[in-house]
Amino acid sequence: MQLAEDMGMKVERRPIDVEELSTFQEAGACGTAAVISPIERLDDPETGKSYVFGKEPGPWSTKLYNALRAIQLGEAEDKHNWNTIVE
Repeated sequence: MQLAEDMGMKVERRPIDVEELSTFQEAGACGTAAVISPIERLDDPETGKSYVFGKEPGPWSTKLYNALRAIQLGEAEDKHNWNTIVE
């Protein structure tokens, strides 16, 4: 979320209505180890409808992934002090 804000994206933390899924161009799951993993599709078991986002990460997911990996690898500034150097 912080990197997205740093890139000028509007960030919200809120529940998502099922009706909104059809407007999404890409979706991903984020975490420390997974970094960002693309979500290919979400299925609504109540309606049987599937929302497909694609097998490959979209452009924003790719930008976020690359930015976070660069920080993790020491290739970009860690301005939020996320890394700890262990010797």
